[in-house]
Amino acid sequence: MAQTALIIDDNEIDIMIAAKNLEMSGLFANILIAKNGQEAIDLIQASVNESFPDHIFLDINMPVLDGWGFLDLFDEIGNIPGEKPKVFMLSSSIDEADTDRANKNPNVTSFISKPLNASKVNQILAQVA
Repeated sequence: MAQTALIIDDNEIDIMIAAKNLEMSGLFANILIAKNGQEAIDLIQASVNESFPDHIFLDINMPVLDGWGFLDLFDEIGNIPGEKPKVFMLSSSIDEADTDRANKNPNVTSFISKPLNASKVNQILAQVA
């Protein structure tokens, strides 16, 4: 079944790499892009009855609203059709505090180091299958 992915990242290269690898997996009919957490929240609220994301790939450090701020607002979104999207935190951070914080957040399925390559996509999809 074709699914929708939402990539939330401010880095064009990381977006391109993630989108290409998600596309190559063959499981995603739609790949949505947001450049920061606020843009993602707006997009999610606007798409509640349309192509709502099944999986969210969330960067930590972004302008306007970072990944942590997104997660706080994400908790407040109502009217989510079906299951809540699986959130995968993506970061180039090697700070253990970030990893611990992500792993303790009930909305985060797992923490993944950048870049999102084909092998990591396969590992992710095996976790949620």
